Amino acid sequence: MIKNYIPSNVARMIFAATVALFGLFHFLGAAAMASMVPSYLSFIPGEIWVYVTGLCLLAAAAAIVLDRQVKLACYLLALMLILFVLMMHVPSLGDPSKGQMAMASLLKDLAMAMCAILIGNDSEE
Repeated sequence: MIKNYIPSNVARMIFAATVALFGLFHFLGAAAMASMVPSYLSFIPGEIWVYVTGLCLLAAAAAIVLDRQVKLACYLLALMLILFVLMMHVPSLGDPSKGQMAMASLLKDLAMAMCAILIGNDSEE
């Protein structure tokens, strides 16, 4: 049997810190990120979408760190990240000026969504 060299709680806290940093970046770079909001969501200003998603990221990170409603927070985080993949990154794959960055963002968000699911599944709730 292979020994776990990195405790799961360390991995959870690093994941939560990463999610929190992405949430913070949404607040610090809202104007720049607003341009990435798909035009079909323009019924709400782009910066509002960025602030709301930033708040969701910070809330998910807090839930993980505080060990409160972890399963719900992680499943909702995974859903949001998968929606990012489907609504922003997949459509950008066809644009030659965005293709490589869209693929990198797609893979990052998909991997983070799967990590959120693993953490949610591992929670005691």
